Amino acid sequence: MCRIAGIINSKNSLEKVNGQVKAMCDSMQHGGPDDYGIYTAQKESVCLGNRRLAILDLSNSGHQPMVSHKADFVITYNGEIYNYQQIRTELINLGYIFKTQTDTEVILYAYQHWGETAFGKLDGIFAFCIFDKRQQCIYLVRDQNGIKPLYYHFDQETLTFASEVKAFKHAGIYQENSNWKIYYLAFGHIPEPYTTIKGVCSLGKGSFLKYNLRNAKHFTQSYHEFENTTYIRNEDYAVDQIREQLNNSIRQQMISDVNIGVLFSGGLDSSIITILANQFDSKKLSCISANFNEIDFSEQKQRSSLLQKIDAHKIERLITYRDFVQNFETVLSSMDQPTNDGINTWFVCKAAKENGIKVVLSGLGADELFGGYPSFDRIHKIQNLNWLSKSVLRSMRFANNTRFKRLYYLSLNSPIGEYLCLRGVYSPDVIADLLDIDMKTVIDCLEEIPIQSGIKKTSNETRASWFEFNMYMQNQLLKDTDFMSMSHGVEVRVPFLDINFVKLVLSISNEIKFSYEQKKKLLVEAYKEDLPAETWKRSKMGFTFPFQEWMRKNSDIADPSRYTNKRAKTLMQNFAENKLHWSSALALYRTYHAS
Repeated sequence: MCRIAGIINSKNSLEKVNGQVKAMCDSMQHGGPDDYGIYTAQKESVCLGNRRLAILDLSNSGHQPMVSHKADFVITYNGEIYNYQQIRTELINLGYIFKTQTDTEVILYAYQHWGETAFGKLDGIFAFCIFDKRQQCIYLVRDQNGIKPLYYHFDQETLTFASEVKAFKHAGIYQENSNWKIYYLAFGHIPEPYTTIKGVCSLGKGSFLKYNLRNAKHFTQSYHEFENTTYIRNEDYAVDQIREQLNNSIRQQMISDVNIGVLFSGGLDSSIITILANQFDSKKLSCISANFNEIDFSEQKQRSSLLQKIDAHKIERLITYRDFVQNFETVLSSMDQPTNDGINTWFVCKAAKENGIKVVLSGLGADELFGGYPSFDRIHKIQNLNWLSKSVLRSMRFANNTRFKRLYYLSLNSPIGEYLCLRGVYSPDVIADLLDIDMKTVIDCLEEIPIQSGIKKTSNETRASWFEFNMYMQNQLLKDTDFMSMSHGVEVRVPFLDINFVKLVLSISNEIKFSYEQKKKLLVEAYKEDLPAETWKRSKMGFTFPFQEWMRKNSDIADPSRYTNKRAKTLMQNFAENKLHWSSALALYRTYHAS
């Protein structure tokens, strides 16, 4: 696991480019504290950098950027390939000789042998750059679920890339994207492919970018798309397959030359991960949990029955209001992009780091795949409003209730409107007031966000799952988890998002996958015999901190007098009176005071 950066075909001197790439890498040292490397090819004007977090093969042989035996291929890579041992064996049988035990070298020779086809063979979390001297081209490649980030920028013929948006300013790229505050106040995050910097884009998941050094032309291409073809309609068979595939996923993701932790909240998803990981290797496993003085948020009692069943090391971290205040600005500065989420991940990964743990497993992805969120119920309700005219929907902006105001989004000429009705932070009229712009600018900006064609014609459950998986999880949870964990030099692995497990779940029919009576019914059926009854019978709570109380007590955030905008002042007064959710208040604070 690493942080990567590079500049290709710059018109600047090689010395200046080296300095820029080094500065980019240094700005991401938190994500790769164990080693640093830089590669330059003066003839082709290629400069690649790497900050390494050593997980596999802790020796110096894992140094990056890594060069092939004949120096005709170079890679700088961030991630973990879970099936690298199988691919390595296949390549050895084909005559390839390896000098290291790293998955980095496996990617290099997999590409040498199979070319672009190799990308689809990789099962893991990854973002990498390959310099192919033979073809005189550069590849940027991102994993199938977009778990690891990769950003790029073109200025005439110069390609610049990095693992974090913040790094681009060290390459002289810092012009602000004028729309980022609209995105943030609408979504609570910046949706892909956009960022806060003009021209800096996120490479799509399951895609590669190819740059031809001979003619300075480039294109992007998808190498993997999940098929939504259902063929499993028998519940017992589906349950058996879920158990088999998740076991395989955990087994592969336990591969590490360092100890592993589980982010264990006590909920269904993290409990399943904990039970399975404990079966595979309890000696190097730790369970990391957060406790609070606020009794309504502490899940210590709920965790206790499961913890009694496992042998893993237990790490309980008490997080107090004082911890929140002392670390709040540090947490915000750790955010690569503005977001209303991820603060909880920052604190538990801090606990992991303090206990010498570099790798943790997370239950992220289960809610999105199996229908664990309220949106799976709410989408039916908002579909019943289709008979309302656009003029009626637009009039909802005059409502006092925030949920009613969000109904305005259903009048948008884009499925994005349905998502924002379900999960939006502020309605377009409020955003316009907060930014002192007209509503048309807000609407036009949101309607231009690219989205998969045909999604509007799918069933309610399929659409809700698509929104949660491709919008909320992709644009917020995965990004936030990555930069919050890597700010401590901790790698988060997500077993529910193993490509084979995702393929399986997408092949299960909605009729047996989703249930109104029991959230995540198939997961419960698969593991209820392994878990304490209170774990799977309890209602969903989520990985929640007492932020509403903590932020209202913090005058730096909640004091309405700090805001000169009339609408912002009113909203923060509502927050002080506990009439506004903390995430909406945080969006205001970030927009006005931490942008």
